[in-house]
Amino acid sequence: MRPALSIVNSTVAAESVAVLVQEAYGLSGSCTLHYRGTHDSYRIQHGDTPWFFRIYRSGLRSREEVRYETTVLLHAAMHGSDVAVPVVRLDGAWLTIVGAPEGPRDAVLFTGAPGVAVWGEEATVDHVRAYGRAIARFHQAMANFPARGARTLTEHELLDRPMQWLAPHLAHRAEDQRTLRALVEALRARLGGFLGAAYPRGVCHGDLHGGNAHGDTDGVVTLFDFDECGHGWLAYDLAAFHWMAERAGQLEAWWPSLLDGYESVRPLTPEEHDAMPIFVLARHVWQLGYDAWDNRFNGAARADADISAVMQSLREHAARVSIP
Repeated sequence: MRPALSIVNSTVAAESVAVLVQEAYGLSGSCTLHYRGTHDSYRIQHGDTPWFFRIYRSGLRSREEVRYETTVLLHAAMHGSDVAVPVVRLDGAWLTIVGAPEGPRDAVLFTGAPGVAVWGEEATVDHVRAYGRAIARFHQAMANFPARGARTLTEHELLDRPMQWLAPHLAHRAEDQRTLRALVEALRARLGGFLGAAYPRGVCHGDLHGGNAHGDTDGVVTLFDFDECGHGWLAYDLAAFHWMAERAGQLEAWWPSLLDGYESVRPLTPEEHDAMPIFVLARHVWQLGYDAWDNRFNGAARADADISAVMQSLREHAARVSIP
């Protein structure tokens, strides 16, 4: 008899999630698979109110890291930041453990974020400006949060881990491998010099490309999806949006509005302004590595095509900021 096949990432039926959420949280309503990305998110529609049940991918986040994320969100909300917060279970716990073929998966129920994405067809300059204010308010809300925790956004997370993810995909790409290694070492040297008050650090969202925030008609922007949060350079959070706006061909339209909104709450230091191109490059490297890791579940052919496209963009950006 052949041994059982191993499962990398299963998909839980929405009907089963509906039963689980009703039993664990006392929340009934229709349930649909909302988005299958790094993790699986299910939308629970209870009357006019949407809730989102996230099932974390097995093996990516430790339970301590998931708890850190929920703690960050509760602290942010208590200190005036508009974020999608975790919802406590009927038994007083914050985490739900879901049995899956690949092993236990942690899960959390979150409140929804009203409005539309702050970038895209429905977004306006006013949305982007309000988004900047919301990011700054989040950074302010986390000012007194302990620096020690399960997650950081340092050179290891931004450079070393992406290179580990990329390694299997670069074996047949000698030139790209040399280019990336040289770039990463140059970035490491620059990031290592970003010390002291001129380069403020604190809790960052880590993935504020614009799709993880919704703005409503009253100008309120709610941040969500803090899966990449950790302690790091605050300016890096803005660099993630810069990266996306440039990728979408909307940098000139959106970037000034984001900065205007952000600096109306927390002005950047001159050093942060000067360092922004370095943080944007670090975001390029992180995204390249993340996409390679994520394509473990989507196929090597897609990973190879993605690397080809991003490497060209990475070279162009590095040349503009005089990074070898």
